[in-house]
Amino acid sequence: MWSKVPFGKLRNNEAASLYTYTTQDGFKISLTDFGISLVSIIFPDSGSEKDVLLGFDNVQGYEEHDFYSGCIVGRVASRVADGKFSIDKTEYQLTLNNGDTHLHGGFVGFSKLLWESRIIDGDTLEFCHVQADGTDGYPGNMSVTVTVTFRSKSLSARSPGHFLSFDICATCDKPSPVNITLHPYFNMDGHESGSALENRLTVFDYAGYLPMDPETLLPTGDVVSCRGTPFNLDVTRVGESLEALPEGIDHTFSICYKAGFIVPAAEIASKDLRQKIRVLTDQPGLHVYTGNFLSGTVGKAGAIYNQHAGIALEAQNFPNAINNTKFPNAVVRPGEIYKRNITFSFIF
Repeated sequence: MWSKVPFGKLRNNEAASLYTYTTQDGFKISLTDFGISLVSIIFPDSGSEKDVLLGFDNVQGYEEHDFYSGCIVGRVASRVADGKFSIDKTEYQLTLNNGDTHLHGGFVGFSKLLWESRIIDGDTLEFCHVQADGTDGYPGNMSVTVTVTFRSKSLSARSPGHFLSFDICATCDKPSPVNITLHPYFNMDGHESGSALENRLTVFDYAGYLPMDPETLLPTGDVVSCRGTPFNLDVTRVGESLEALPEGIDHTFSICYKAGFIVPAAEIASKDLRQKIRVLTDQPGLHVYTGNFLSGTVGKAGAIYNQHAGIALEAQNFPNAINNTKFPNAVVRPGEIYKRNITFSFIF
C-alpha cells in the first residue's frame, strides 16, 4: 500500500510529497510528485538493504540539479536538432537549453514542476499536469496523466517478481510533438558504490542501434545491427563495453514493437546477478546512457556521483524523430490520445 509523507519545500514554498510502497518481503520503492521522480529502489540484501537508484534525500536536490535523476521527461525527451521542427508547414523554435540543442523538454519541461497527485487505491497513484501553449516553444495546451501501479504478481514467466508500471496518456489541442519517458539512473551494486561499471547489462537486440553523430549526439538516421559490435549487450559487464567505447554509451536501441504490445527491452543486474531490473515497454526505442557527464554530484546520504556512477535506461521514441520521416511518428493531433507504457520488473 502506498504511503505519503512530506519531502521538503521548493524555492517557491510549495510542499512536495514522497510516496513509498513496501512489500512483505522487504522490497521498497519511493517516488515524489516533483517531476514524478523515482527516489529509491531498495532490495532486501542478506539481512540488510541495497538502494540501487541514484537520487537525493529531499526535493531540494531534485530542484537544484539538472541531470534528470529519476524523473519523467517531456514534452519531448532527448534532443531536437537546433530546437526546430515544422508541422503542417508551420515552423516552431523551441528553447535551447543544451548548447545549440533542445534537450528533454527545455528549461521547464515535465521534470522541474510539482504534479497534481493522489492515491487512487492501495496500489495506484495518479499524477496530472497541463502544460500551457507556448511553454518552451511547444504548440498547444497538453494535458498529461501518468498512472503508476505497483503489483506483486508476475507479468509472465519471462518477467517474474514485483513490478511498477507507468501508464502515460497525453492529449493536445494543437498538433504537437510528444515523446515522454522516464530517466532513472541505476547502479545495481548500490547507489553509493561509486561506479556502475561492474553492472551486467542486456539490451534485447530486436532490430539494432542508432549510430550517433559524435558532435551533436543526434542520430544519423540509420539503424545498424548490434552483432559484432560493442553494442551487442548480453549480460555484458558495462565496463567491458566502455573499453571499446571510451566516450561511453549515449545511444538509442530500436525495439521491435507493435503498438499496444509491451515487450522486454533491457535488463540490468548486479555483478553477482542477485538483483535484477527488467525494463518492459511499448515504446519503439530504448536509450542507454552510461552517465558520461556525471561529475561529483552529491546525492543521497552524501554519496558522490561521478562519471559512470549510474546507468540510465530510457524507453522512448527515437531522438529527433520529429525531424526524421524514417523514424516512428512523433506527433499527437487534436482528438488523438498519446498512450505509452513503461514497466519495471524487480527480480531478486
